[in-house]
Amino acid sequence: MAEPSKAVFLSYAREDSPAVQRIVDALRAFGIEVWFDQADLGGGDAWDQKIRTQIRDCALFMPVISATTQARGEGYFRREWRLGSERTHDIASGLPFVVPVVIDDTREADALVPEEFMRVQWSRLPGGAPTPVFIGQVQRMLEAPRRAGSGSRPAVTTPTAPTVPAVSAATVPMTPTAKPAGTSKLPWVIAALAVIAVGYFALRPTTHSPDAPAPTPARETAADKTAKPAKIEAAPVDAKSIAVLPFENMSEEKDANAFFADGVHEDLLTNLSLIRDLHVVSRTSVMQYRNTTKSIRQIAQELGVAYILEGSVRRAGNKVRVTGQLIKAATDEHVWAEAYDRDLTDVFGIQAELSKAIAHALAAALSPAEKQLIERRPTDNPTAYDDFLKAHQMTSSSVTEGTYDAQIVALLTEAVRLDPNFAQAWGELARHHAIIVLNEVDTSPERRAKARAAIETALRLAPDAPEVIEYYGDYLYYAFRDYAGAAAQYQRLAVLRPNDAVVFGSLGLIHRRQGRMKDAWTECHRALELDPHNLRYLRATQQLAQALNRYDEAAMLQEKVVAVEPDNIFEAYQQATIPFLAHGSTRELDALFARLKPTPEQQGDYVNARKLRAGLVGDWADYIAQDKIMRHQKESLFPPATEDLFAALAFFLNGDKETARRRAQESADACVAELKTNQSAGIWSTLGAAYTILGRTDEARSASRKAMEFVPESVDVVLGTQFSANYAGALAWTGDKDGALAELARLLHTPFGLNIYSARNDPLWYPLHGDPRFEALVHDEKNNAPLLEP
Repeated sequence: MAEPSKAVFLSYAREDSPAVQRIVDALRAFGIEVWFDQADLGGGDAWDQKIRTQIRDCALFMPVISATTQARGEGYFRREWRLGSERTHDIASGLPFVVPVVIDDTREADALVPEEFMRVQWSRLPGGAPTPVFIGQVQRMLEAPRRAGSGSRPAVTTPTAPTVPAVSAATVPMTPTAKPAGTSKLPWVIAALAVIAVGYFALRPTTHSPDAPAPTPARETAADKTAKPAKIEAAPVDAKSIAVLPFENMSEEKDANAFFADGVHEDLLTNLSLIRDLHVVSRTSVMQYRNTTKSIRQIAQELGVAYILEGSVRRAGNKVRVTGQLIKAATDEHVWAEAYDRDLTDVFGIQAELSKAIAHALAAALSPAEKQLIERRPTDNPTAYDDFLKAHQMTSSSVTEGTYDAQIVALLTEAVRLDPNFAQAWGELARHHAIIVLNEVDTSPERRAKARAAIETALRLAPDAPEVIEYYGDYLYYAFRDYAGAAAQYQRLAVLRPNDAVVFGSLGLIHRRQGRMKDAWTECHRALELDPHNLRYLRATQQLAQALNRYDEAAMLQEKVVAVEPDNIFEAYQQATIPFLAHGSTRELDALFARLKPTPEQQGDYVNARKLRAGLVGDWADYIAQDKIMRHQKESLFPPATEDLFAALAFFLNGDKETARRRAQESADACVAELKTNQSAGIWSTLGAAYTILGRTDEARSASRKAMEFVPESVDVVLGTQFSANYAGALAWTGDKDGALAELARLLHTPFGLNIYSARNDPLWYPLHGDPRFEALVHDEKNNAPLLEP
């Protein structure tokens, strides 16, 4: 006899797809099989029969109810609902089958649903955001013996803590599914000067970003003020929202203990993010208020919260004192103030008590599962905890990735030596090894083996800990480009830490690489709601808007980035490129460089920005002039071989073919040498472009194809499109105009692909200039229309 199905069938109106996708992702992340139709319309008799069979065979039938289903008197989902309700007639009383889910404020009493749906208790998941209780409920119903119970309404809402499924260490990949490409600055991508000029932030490794400085008024730009999007009205303040300001370091040895005060502050925020009933502003957004002179009321208004927590940490010997005072911002009322004096080994107890006190003061429900997580003690060794905090601070605050790699690894290695059961330190060690692989500092099997050993240990020690789940996701993401595996871990984490911007930001970054642009859009904006000043998420969301040809939103987001970093030349350059990409205007770029007066420290950035502008608008004489000022910059966005290649293209297009070939040969020689020890898509791509200038046709196509095969679009949409464009450029330069034009047409309609205005000057397509088909493609405004509608 066949094993009975344990699948869940979801039935919904297609307009509710984003919310339904969140439910599906969460259920699948916890190992639950889900059946649901992803097509907008039925596909004929075979499709209809498939749906009928699934409804007949599923273990649970989950109708998703909303204002949309209320408004639609007809729809295929109503046929599914009828089939589901009919099956209940064949099921013994008390057996769970129909599990209605409401994703908005639709009232049960008013719902237009079959009568059978009214006989069971409903779950409410606003926006489709799942809860631990809901996941546990579904797991229990699937695992329960299929026999009749005593009641007509299955028990579904007892708030017991579900157990997060353990991830077997045997599931940790031994080899990468695809070779990662990317350096601590930029991948060796040579997609066209123009492509990289407008997209370098999107291609940077997504490691944790430094704390954002305090925002200051944005510098005036020459952008057309009338073209700016309207300001968004502030949302109502959540009564259970809170911002925890950076703790003041009151220790006598301030410099020596700064890491500890910051660590206590971050751990408290992590605890609060576990409480579903609270809205907690993330650490990056509150760090700007360290030593601020702004009033509590002003800070609360800027962050959109009802309460502010101020605190301090004093450490002396093996004693620690932590103080905290909770303030209601609207009235400046001090709700409570408390001081905790403990041994250093009980710092986790202080954090737990503070978290519970805040939850009580804000009348936030604290489930048994949340209480258990908050009261955990990661380690009993204070020295190991110190080493962990020091390493974590370096990881979070290092402006130049890779600067502290050796020190971070050494500190974490010592932490796990002092406490071999310190799962969080093992996880941080695994993640950092993985970051070193991602940044191509060390891609050796030995480095990956170290990462694997560390994550296996963390999973063995604490497979259910939220931090370990996050580390495992990061490990899969950074070391192996296993986006599906990483997303599954972040989905598990989203259920446990519903108020953590890192969770949603990571999902957004993953989904855009998977090509799930609508989901990426939703998750990135959710991350910004929780952490509005986080540069990582601002940049990622801005680049996503730009990649989807949603230029008004891209401009609005980039304005926020420039407000946070007003002296950053590249952010100002990025802002000035948006009008060019939107409608071909160079006025903003010209105005930017007319008013920029770089300091000596900014000279390198200024030259790089001038080169980027030259590549974007096709000003090859200026590119050459800037190259003569500074051929290679120590902190360039690009490796020397790639800079030489860009220069070779500029010389070639400016008519100096002899110099072009010399620089291309130097670039090719550097690539060949690098490939002996470090294989990567970016290096192969650079080599392919160098070979095109040198006239080595077969080798140019072969190298460019290798880059595309290393990171195909099917694995990574963000980088894969760049390598696809590079290969198409190689086709154009080596005589296959038809193949190049077909790819150009496709990539103009592909997220993170090409733009009609930048393509006009892009060296990739130089051999196509004058071809009527090329000119038609790059002058058709329809090819610059939004790729994702609101």
